[in-house]
Amino acid sequence: MERTFTNFLSALRGADIRVSVAETLDAMETARLMGWSDRQSLHDALAMALAKTPEEKTGFTRIFDEFFAFESFHDRRDGEETEENGQADGGDLLAMLEAGDRAALALAMQEAAVEVGVENIRFFTQRGLYTQRVLQQMGVEGVDAQIQAMGGQGGGGSAGQALQESRAWLFEQVRNYVEQQLSLQGAAISQELREDRLRRSRLGNLDRRDREQMRRIVEKICRRLVALHSRRRKMKNRGQLDIRRTMRRNYGNDGVLFELEWKKRKLDRPRVMAICDVSGSVASVARFLLQFLYELHELLHDIRSFAFSGYLIEVSEHFKDNIADEAADKVMQKVGYMPTDYGESLTNFRESFLADVDRNTTIIILGDARSNNTDPKAEYLKEMHERCKRLIWLNPEPPPLWGTGDSEMRRYRPYCDLLRECNTLNHLERVVNDLLETAQRAA
Repeated sequence: MERTFTNFLSALRGADIRVSVAETLDAMETARLMGWSDRQSLHDALAMALAKTPEEKTGFTRIFDEFFAFESFHDRRDGEETEENGQADGGDLLAMLEAGDRAALALAMQEAAVEVGVENIRFFTQRGLYTQRVLQQMGVEGVDAQIQAMGGQGGGGSAGQALQESRAWLFEQVRNYVEQQLSLQGAAISQELREDRLRRSRLGNLDRRDREQMRRIVEKICRRLVALHSRRRKMKNRGQLDIRRTMRRNYGNDGVLFELEWKKRKLDRPRVMAICDVSGSVASVARFLLQFLYELHELLHDIRSFAFSGYLIEVSEHFKDNIADEAADKVMQKVGYMPTDYGESLTNFRESFLADVDRNTTIIILGDARSNNTDPKAEYLKEMHERCKRLIWLNPEPPPLWGTGDSEMRRYRPYCDLLRECNTLNHLERVVNDLLETAQRAA
């Protein structure tokens, strides 16, 4: 039963229902207390333990009904009672088919499916393989041998024909069961493959239809980063004893250290200024970078965002008050689709916002550094580098193109603490993770 329950949880994850380790333990204890006899009560109890949102509750009900559907073996004789045929031996497939014992057949099929590991089915092309494995585990060779023997005895008459029909019906039931398992268990790997493809795809090449899926992936990545770095913060602030405060605290205990005081440290939450080129294909990367940063508000402090093409403006309020797609659309209406001028944009930043940069500020610039042969004003980037804690440049183009044509990357490069190619979600995740790790090492 524990294996069955584990497979059920795997099917839930395949339907994009988040199930943590703690929730798994809670659900298993819930099932133990509720028992398996009352289907509806079990459904309601597990739904409360595992489904958190209305969408997840709907998905949970669908997966529960499909996974625990015990209707695979309907009576092939349209409800005709078969009890008069007697109870067949559960280990004898031939006897079960001749008796028409659907309950024993269903049990035998499920036991055979467990033995062959049908829960491991992942791809549509594996249907036939697992169907044959289940049939063989049930002992279909004996049935085939009996059919062949009957055929050698003048065709077997009506008995032989009935057995062939029963064998065909059995094959159909097992195939349906395998397909049901594929829809449940294969969904997880299909989702993983799709997510992996989207994470590796260049953001400028994605279709608008992928945006909702990408938004969910970004949220999932950010939840993981928050959990990871919050835990690291807590671990870094344990284990260092404050001797002086401990001695003062226990002065009245004649020096016996009943109560310990630990050193406390102010946590460094990075202060971020994100400056994004929103011209052409760079805009799609900027959209997701800003979504990353604002999703990580628990770990980042005072995030300010700026967008530019021909000139630069601050767009922080757009991303605070709207979801990323809506905010990006508003930004594009203001400064998008213009010829890029890095020199003018750096001048705008220097005149209006450079005074706000201090040694606690991390500046992230996202752009291809292609300035349409205008003055790049590299000296202004040098001023920004000298005032900030760290300057990170993310370039959507591959390194071999840096400095070619109208790219000014070689002139900007000396003033970058970190310069990386960045055009996929995987690239963005690594950059944000590095930003958080660097802040923690400095704390």
